[in-house]
Amino acid sequence: MRTPKQASAKRATVLSLLLVALQGCAAVGPAALNNGRSAYNTVINATEDEQILSIIVRRRYDETFGILAVSSVTASLRIGASAGTDVRIGPSGDYQGNLVPFSAGVTYEENPTISYVPMRGEQFIERMLSPVSAEQALLLSRMSTEEVEVLRMLVRRANGIVNPLFSSQPVVDGGNAFNRFVDLYGWLRERGRLDIVRSGDRQYQMLLHNFTQAEANKIGALLQVLGIQERSKNRDHIALPLRFFVGEPRTDVVDLETPSALEIIEAAGSGVEVPDAHLSEGLARSSVKAGMPALIAIHSSRDRPSRASVATMHKGWWLYVDARDARSKQAFMILQALIGLRLDEGNSGRGSPVLTIPVAR
Repeated sequence: MRTPKQASAKRATVLSLLLVALQGCAAVGPAALNNGRSAYNTVINATEDEQILSIIVRRRYDETFGILAVSSVTASLRIGASAGTDVRIGPSGDYQGNLVPFSAGVTYEENPTISYVPMRGEQFIERMLSPVSAEQALLLSRMSTEEVEVLRMLVRRANGIVNPLFSSQPVVDGGNAFNRFVDLYGWLRERGRLDIVRSGDRQYQMLLHNFTQAEANKIGALLQVLGIQERSKNRDHIALPLRFFVGEPRTDVVDLETPSALEIIEAAGSGVEVPDAHLSEGLARSSVKAGMPALIAIHSSRDRPSRASVATMHKGWWLYVDARDARSKQAFMILQALIGLRLDEGNSGRGSPVLTIPVAR
């Protein structure tokens, strides 16, 4: 028979175990947030990359595509605590050495629900087919790197100079004039001699300023390739109106014509390395831009690639971007940012049907 002192000690032990269990409950919540948020974010980023790569590949094969945007991720947590004790009944020989006097535990269950918004309808088509806006082009141009000059993929024509990336016909000079424009523009911008500003009437200007004589020669070459009339070299700055305009080029302004998001996807599709079997079967057309550097180099393989930053399966083949190809990875990142900007315009999810999928655990 238990003495009052023994009973008190056992009650204290039970309380201690319950406190430990409750502390475990308090720790599970922050731990779930710490682990779950990172995991969900990683998976969403990876699947969005795969979706964009699949779009590029399907356009290369002249196939339709759709987009599912993740609108929300809801994860409900259920946490419980339990405690128990084994009770002795009958002769001590029946249970001696087989009982666990006290036990406590914590149960944890996570039930995530992911909601998707299908991108469809007139607004979606308009956003994909309308030209990239001036604001978006200038914003994305800040993502330029040594490997990738964003203007090369966001400008169709500059003062009438054709970007061969968006031309269905071979360009007369092979794109040398456009490449020269982009190289000079990037060179001056990186040295802080070229900036895009807004004037008092909210119009854009290309401002060339604080240049040395050597830099002035580069500026002269930029003006020449754009067909802009020579300006006085005694001025400490040159301000040129910048228009995002389709029409006849003028000699006193910089006119830039931007492509649509779909045109950029089409241009990226020219970099898909279509398997010979698919070409011979007529599943995909030959690239009309053969011989030009690919905007994004997308390789093909029968086996799952071991070094891929993003990969997707299409018609029994793996199409992927090599993880060691910095230029293609950066161009892919810019394209992903552009598609995100286009889809976010005008509250794209409003009024759209939502597909909600509970995830089994």
